[in-house]
Amino acid sequence: MIERSSAYKAAITGDSRRMLLRAIIEIIDPDIVHGVGTSSGAMDFSKPEQLVDKEMQLSSDYVTLESNRWILGRGFNLVPASKKIPGQIGMVCKGVSGADRIFATPQWIEQPFTGVSILQACSVFFPDADLDGVPEDFTVEIRQGGTAYHTQTFTGNRASQVSVDGFTVYEPDAIRVTATKWSLPGRRMRAAEIRPGVYETWDGDIIASFDVAQQGDISCLSLPYGTCTLRMDNLDRRFEPRNKNGIFLSLEERQGIPVEIAVLLEDGKVEYKQVGVFYQYAGGWRTGDNGLTMQWDLVDIVGLVAERTFIPPESIPTNLAGWIAAVVAQLGSNFADLWHVDPNYSDLPLTCDKADVTGVSCGDVLRWACMATGTWPRADARTGYLTAEPLWNEGNELTLDNLESYPVMKANDDLAAIIFTLNDGNKTQYVVSGNSTSSSKTVSVANPFIKDATAALTAARLILAAYGGNRLETVGRGDPAGEIGDVDTVWLNESAATTGRRIMQSFGFQSGVLRGCRSTLLQADGSFLYQSRAAITQSGTWKAPAGVNTLRIILVGKGGDGTGGTDGSWEAPGIDGVNGAGGRVWAATVTINPEQEFAVQIGDNTVFGPYSSANGKVYEHGYTDVASGSSYGRTGVAVPLAGSGDGGKYGAGGVKGNRHREERTVYVDGNPVKVNRWVTDNEPGKGKPGVSGATGCVVVYWDKEGGT
Repeated sequence: MIERSSAYKAAITGDSRRMLLRAIIEIIDPDIVHGVGTSSGAMDFSKPEQLVDKEMQLSSDYVTLESNRWILGRGFNLVPASKKIPGQIGMVCKGVSGADRIFATPQWIEQPFTGVSILQACSVFFPDADLDGVPEDFTVEIRQGGTAYHTQTFTGNRASQVSVDGFTVYEPDAIRVTATKWSLPGRRMRAAEIRPGVYETWDGDIIASFDVAQQGDISCLSLPYGTCTLRMDNLDRRFEPRNKNGIFLSLEERQGIPVEIAVLLEDGKVEYKQVGVFYQYAGGWRTGDNGLTMQWDLVDIVGLVAERTFIPPESIPTNLAGWIAAVVAQLGSNFADLWHVDPNYSDLPLTCDKADVTGVSCGDVLRWACMATGTWPRADARTGYLTAEPLWNEGNELTLDNLESYPVMKANDDLAAIIFTLNDGNKTQYVVSGNSTSSSKTVSVANPFIKDATAALTAARLILAAYGGNRLETVGRGDPAGEIGDVDTVWLNESAATTGRRIMQSFGFQSGVLRGCRSTLLQADGSFLYQSRAAITQSGTWKAPAGVNTLRIILVGKGGDGTGGTDGSWEAPGIDGVNGAGGRVWAATVTINPEQEFAVQIGDNTVFGPYSSANGKVYEHGYTDVASGSSYGRTGVAVPLAGSGDGGKYGAGGVKGNRHREERTVYVDGNPVKVNRWVTDNEPGKGKPGVSGATGCVVVYWDKEGGT
């Protein structure tokens, strides 16, 4: 689940909400190598590396000889005494504009680069603070070998960003910006960013339609990936293939587009959530309406590597992190750092011969490496990185109010057996039972990283996490903070809930509204290779069956009581109580002695032998047991089920009493007299009591025999 503020949570589930869309369009050669920026003479505190760091806003908190820069009470850094100024400085030239705002000697800043085959546009970003000013008269040159092959002159400029296009230069190696006049006197030329290519932010006014699909396969038997269809208005025909002055030729495979969706918060601020970084790939564009629209069909980083042939590095990796890095490196040097592996898994050993991974796809190497280590591959939505992580058990809360229809439940595929061919030199067959012996489906796995039964069982647990049980299909309003892999809790009514792991979700804007968002949740019962389950809700003793030496246990403590609401008064309604928190949950896989007995205590804390729920934590949306589809320890449940550890719902505050004065006529000694009296509309209401939290439980799974 992507981190989100409390204001975001309230806005995304509100009765009415406003959603916003934006995409950062960067059409730049994916193999570009940036050099170090140069200038006609730079101040010591300049940071030329920031000319290409995609940070467009500069800091203005430094003092120089420029007029009016020393402002008392603003905490400005002193220059040149403090040459290492924090923040975004960019490149700052030495020359100062005169009283007429003209530089005695033209000031220039140049960003060199290599690896660009063709350039048809560039963007330059200047200071956006009034204190700094901007270049008023300047030129932008596209250079190659010291010669300017395209020059564009600007006069009377007041913009902090300018874009240059309508040209084509082959094999360029630098962009130079030369200023002759600044918008303020006594100022130095300053640049925040020089981007060789298109760098623009598109919102709903430009984007005509938008659809994103995120998906993954936790079994690692296949490699589905995320896609994005972006359709924009092309009225100026910038992307028209027949337009020689456009920028169509600059479209290349591997150009990334970050896509973000936001919700408008109650205070008027906007909170964006990135739903992925999506890339151009071969043939992934089309025009329509005689070129008046342009459509991109993009893929995430998993899709970018999936079919690419893996070229083994000279030194073969020996652990999970090394293999993930080797896969990403196939995309070029600019992708070398775009990966992440869970730190607890990154050093897990993975070895094979070079011949085992020669002539195969990057997608196969990625699947094999994750399968053998108990992780699964995905494109992280927040960063866009290729990510390998273990499964987790937390996610979002889905209520019927935020679904367009009741969830549809379907049977998930069963699996009879997994047949491993071990890479042990003898091609030994190792069979692991599936979740259903009556199924006709089997899976064969020939993974060069799986060499023994232990590695096969690690992979089998991951595979079986995708088989058996049910699938939930939902159509709702959508929450961009939800991620593939989240385990969501679906509230079916005031008491019951079910859970499932999110393996697919889509976001689509229709007429400027985010809705009709589909998701698929998987409730696989084949997780962890456990075939037997017991739920203990009473104190006593539990004895492990004969032949069992491993247990997976879930300990759920008592849920908190919802507090009652206060009484209403004639002046104000009562105050609602507070939801009772779900009980603490602790879960682990433990090794036991043969037929070991465990003392069970169901109380505020649930105790199972030496283990206690007191060592667990309270989960925001409850703890989800994917193997059974059950949810434990939810907060604020109207009708908690015994043994669930759910916290009780708060009691509502009493209603405000209402009365008004009426003028009535009464007779005194036969004479009419008008009097004002209070007339009660309704009495102040009593506060409702909170709901008591439910007792907890112990859930025990024990393993089936290993393969043969």
